[in-house]
Amino acid sequence: CSSFYIGAFAGIAASGGQNNSNTAADHHKLNANNNNSNQIDEKELQRRAEELADQKLKLLTSSHKLQELCNKHMCSNNPADQKNHGSSKEVHKLFPRPLNHFANGLIRVSKDDIMSTFDFGVPPNPHSAGKDALILYNTAKALPNDRYLAAAANLNGYMSLPFTNATTATENCDSLNVVFTDIPGGMRQCFALIGGQYQSYHVQRWMRRADNRLGLNKEESLKLSSRGHTGGGREEFRAPRGSDVAEHQEVLKSYLNEVKGIKSRLMSVLTKMNSKQVVVMTCNHGQSELLMNFVCSSRAKGFDLSNVILFPTDVETKELAEGLGLTTFYEEKLMASVPKTEAEIYGDIFFTKIMFAKIVCVQLVNELGYDLLFMDVDIVWYRNPIDYFMNKSLPQFDIYFQDDGSRQERYAPYSANSGFYFVRANPRTQHLFRHLLYSGDLLNAWNSHQQVLIALLAEYNSLMGLKVKVFAKETELFPGGWLYHRQKNEMKRIMKGESNLYIFHMSWTENKRNKLNFFQQIGQWYVQETCIGKHYNDIVGGDSTVSLSTHCCLAEPLVICHYRDKPSKIPCNNSPYLDKKRGKPFW
Repeated sequence: CSSFYIGAFAGIAASGGQNNSNTAADHHKLNANNNNSNQIDEKELQRRAEELADQKLKLLTSSHKLQELCNKHMCSNNPADQKNHGSSKEVHKLFPRPLNHFANGLIRVSKDDIMSTFDFGVPPNPHSAGKDALILYNTAKALPNDRYLAAAANLNGYMSLPFTNATTATENCDSLNVVFTDIPGGMRQCFALIGGQYQSYHVQRWMRRADNRLGLNKEESLKLSSRGHTGGGREEFRAPRGSDVAEHQEVLKSYLNEVKGIKSRLMSVLTKMNSKQVVVMTCNHGQSELLMNFVCSSRAKGFDLSNVILFPTDVETKELAEGLGLTTFYEEKLMASVPKTEAEIYGDIFFTKIMFAKIVCVQLVNELGYDLLFMDVDIVWYRNPIDYFMNKSLPQFDIYFQDDGSRQERYAPYSANSGFYFVRANPRTQHLFRHLLYSGDLLNAWNSHQQVLIALLAEYNSLMGLKVKVFAKETELFPGGWLYHRQKNEMKRIMKGESNLYIFHMSWTENKRNKLNFFQQIGQWYVQETCIGKHYNDIVGGDSTVSLSTHCCLAEPLVICHYRDKPSKIPCNNSPYLDKKRGKPFW
């Protein structure tokens, strides 16, 4: 459209135009008047006409003049538009009057620009180069100061939406409501924006589906659906059953009956630790080898663990941890429901019951006013992560998470990994973790502590302004299982010592045996084989004066090959494939 109007006006300019003193009409008069024709040199007239055309083209090729051009000549080709407006001088607008109670303009901004201008806390999509975001203005007063942008935002005859930077686009916005969206499973999504209603900060979701669990069906009418409904028919957010609630109530009853004494005893332990920030961990005996590896690897690298407190779920783990020199806090009544054996797979019954311990240990320390770093035991340190979170230049959020890496709908919009996160103690986070503790029935129903926590993060981000930050999964600072299994080049940088990471979290791993194997392959296993799966007395032979570190901790890592298709410190090309169908050698 723009190029058409440039050509048209160039033709008008070359012939003199109709609005200049040297017009085509003047030229005609000169030719009609024989007495004056000899007074004007034809070559000079041609030169002046070409000069005028050139000047007009230079004006027209500026972005604002092109928009003015489209504005003057109405970019709609529908004659009814002019008729419906009631005046040929009135231009076509993007939003007609019936929509002006909530829609008065649209402007495009770069997605990367708005995500960097405002840190919304969600992990960004790295594949967004060249993609834009839309800003809708509910009143003309919210439009940018630039009159050309403001006019173009409602088209006013313009042929395309204007583009500017995020700062300019939002300079007059008193508030900015942000919606993140994608196309889950290729679903044909629509958005209904309904103005003139009581303001809502939640999104209703309607899907074409039957009342059973057979998934999308285009023959069905749109029905109200939870955000946990998938196109394949699953319901990720089902309401807890009576058995889920009853089990949770029994556990919660034990907590509420004992909580006053528990807090008093815990405060005494934390006070003796004499640290404003603490590292909180929990473990049962089934995972004790991973706990030992964290301690042994940290000591081998020279880290001070005096600010680490472990909440063991059984006596056996308490004895092992104290034998390694860790501070522990054990409450038998509180942990009675937690099994001693490790989970076979993610989400099984043992896994779900162990998750209660992950909730309650964080809630108690947070409630007592301590900033804390919660960590699963399948983590090793390369640098002390507390130093990162205590850096005053770090943007201030209430809670920071490692990116899990999964983009399942049930983890939206944060995909926060519940095995590594830092929490600042304040009323917002304290209320969050109280609510999480009271939501154990959802934990039983969904078999995922992570899923419940993320749902509450989204709710309290909206309800109370809880500031949540999830580090992008591509960051080199806090890598985990997603990177281990899917980012071969970055893992090679880590293996060569070229990465700037703080920790490595062996998440996304099916069971404990594979976690051990993977740690051994990448040169981060520091536990003697004779200590694995053993009780404290079996290791020290009944001599409680002997340090467990002496018996179990290695000064140098034990590097063992297991699989040729998984990251390794050394080439493991003589080892078998873990993925026998699609596996490729790492080196």
